[in-house]
Amino acid sequence: MKKEVVQKNPEKSASKVAINSFMIASLFIILTLIFTLGLEKFSPSVIWELVLAVPLLFVSSLAYAKVGYHKKHQLFDNFGWFASTLGNNFMLNVIGLMSAISSKLLGFVYFGVLFFTIFIYYGIKTYYQPSQIKISILKLLFILIILILGGVYPLINL
Repeated sequence: MKKEVVQKNPEKSASKVAINSFMIASLFIILTLIFTLGLEKFSPSVIWELVLAVPLLFVSSLAYAKVGYHKKHQLFDNFGWFASTLGNNFMLNVIGLMSAISSKLLGFVYFGVLFFTIFIYYGIKTYYQPSQIKISILKLLFILIILILGGVYPLINL
């Protein structure tokens, strides 16, 4: 199997940092809203995941900044993906859990749509990059575990 060479990518680096910056700003808005309305109105899962997403996305931005110009960047790229995926999935979990305050059914529909679209995304990715199927499956499983443990499981227990 031919090993793909990963090259420096300043455009990828800049776009990942921009996305993370937007997500962190969104986190601060959501956290301000929660603290204003009162912590007791929200499940501990919501608070924990929101708070932990901030450092994950921040450090992911630092790692992705290195991808743009650092000679040895593969570990930064991998770590950036890990931290970003964890932080973003925490946020996705929070949206599902907060929507369940209004309707538990809405929370389940939200996670159903999320799972469905993630499967489609990885299906398309595998179609275009069949040589990457193993890593795609591992990434998909990682994402699903985060969503199930941090979103669906707490939703079931609401």
